[in-house]
Amino acid sequence: MTATLIRILLLAVIASGVLTNAYAAPGDEATAPPATEAAPTPDNWSHLDVLVSTINAKRQEISVRYRDLAASAGGPERERIANDIDQLNLDLDSLQTAWEMMATGGADLSLFGVKTETAFNWRTELQSVFEPILVELKRLTERPRKIERLRNEQVYYQQRLEAAETALQSVTQYRESAPSPALKTAFAALEERWRKRRDDLQSRMQLIDFELQEMFAPSKQSQRDPIESLKQLLSGRVLNLAIAAVAMLLVWLLLRGVALLYNKVRARQPRQRSVMARATGLFFYLATTLLVLFSGMAVLYVRGDWLLLGLFIILLVGAAWAIQRSLPHYIVEAKLMLNLGPVREGERLIYCDLPWQVKALNMYTTLVNPLLDGGLLKIPVRELVGYNSREHHADEPWFPSRSGDFVMLADGSFGQVIAQTPEQVQLKVAGSIKTYRATAYLEQHPRNLSQQGFGLAVTFGLDYHHQKDIAAIRDTFEQELAAGLRQSDIAPHLTSLSVEFSAAGASSLDFIVIAAFTGEAAGQYHKIQRLIQRLAIDACNKHKWVMPFAQITVHQA
Repeated sequence: MTATLIRILLLAVIASGVLTNAYAAPGDEATAPPATEAAPTPDNWSHLDVLVSTINAKRQEISVRYRDLAASAGGPERERIANDIDQLNLDLDSLQTAWEMMATGGADLSLFGVKTETAFNWRTELQSVFEPILVELKRLTERPRKIERLRNEQVYYQQRLEAAETALQSVTQYRESAPSPALKTAFAALEERWRKRRDDLQSRMQLIDFELQEMFAPSKQSQRDPIESLKQLLSGRVLNLAIAAVAMLLVWLLLRGVALLYNKVRARQPRQRSVMARATGLFFYLATTLLVLFSGMAVLYVRGDWLLLGLFIILLVGAAWAIQRSLPHYIVEAKLMLNLGPVREGERLIYCDLPWQVKALNMYTTLVNPLLDGGLLKIPVRELVGYNSREHHADEPWFPSRSGDFVMLADGSFGQVIAQTPEQVQLKVAGSIKTYRATAYLEQHPRNLSQQGFGLAVTFGLDYHHQKDIAAIRDTFEQELAAGLRQSDIAPHLTSLSVEFSAAGASSLDFIVIAAFTGEAAGQYHKIQRLIQRLAIDACNKHKWVMPFAQITVHQA
């Protein structure tokens, strides 16, 4: 679980670092030398001259309106003049800002505003923790957002400039064709007012055009040497991220080494671990996770990379929230690791329809089946949630066969087991390989002929005219079979032999031959059956016993 969490956090932080696309560490912007601005062009000088003239005219107009305000008697007229003065002051501030931006090469004047002190607010303070992340993201998207804003303003003022031009032409035509001096004077005043409005709009359009030119002009960042850019990239957040990753990896390797050393020392003492020892191990896993995470955060804190540190904290908060929602599941896993759950260490467990011994309960539990090739599984402890184990008997088998055993299956297959793994069992049947899934093999109820020996029964019949000699025939038949088997190559494996009268069949008197052999003779199972049949026929030929054949009896009334 620890390794998985570390991999997830590292991948998330690496992704966030790549997405930030920061080419320098925090503070590099402040230490970078200022760019050298190009000399103003004649068009720029013309724009500046028009803008200064407009500012001076606006100041004169404000002075005139202040005199009108002082001379006004009051009422609606005074209120209207005051509103005009407020609007003119706003226009003047806007023009002054435009003038300073053009004169300073498009500097952001908001950086030089007065910072006011505010009362403490815990919500504000909490937001300030994540402010560096938002500021960095805002900085990365500043250029496209500013271009979009300028284009919207360009469309906005272009529409008003065209309307102002149309209105000024109309007023000019009326002034030129006015029939009386009074109308000419009124239209002249109105014409001057609209001309000033048009000039203001032209100044604003010139400022917007200038800012757009500055935005699309080649910047010093794009003209830098690629090698220098790569150096700044590697010495910035990528370096911080790499150092944090290395620190987390080293801490994990160190603690992992301590855990492995402890496990080796404990392996020399085969006694079962106590609950306290298991609790200590669980606490060690938790402490390892926390220390690994803390090492990464400490590196980012020392390096002063607040963006990556903030993203790291956000990821941890999200992980903590996910863990909180899955807390009941983790409690069950903790009980299993403490050996207090339904699955206990050293007991027998049926997992994937196969029997296993729970060798060790840990983050990755070890399951063992000694009779299977590769019969050792390491599975996460969460996979055992919902399972139950039990104590097993010393003589209880872990699998019905071993590699090399001869088995007889319910489907009639007879062969030697050449491989049995947790996935499949392979039998050598009549010189070819037959493969079963391990669970399907168990469903065939294999009869193992090699483990504790085997027995077979062969039925043999004689004709009914030997009915009066059944007892003598049985004894003689048994002696003949025993003598024949002792003279064969399977004699060392014969453990018992008996011949019994079985039944009076429809056409014969049936005897059953029951023979038992050791497991070493299991590979000759079918050969032994054929041998017994041959010895029975030899005995019949020797003693002139008549073997039966199918008969049809006709009864006549």
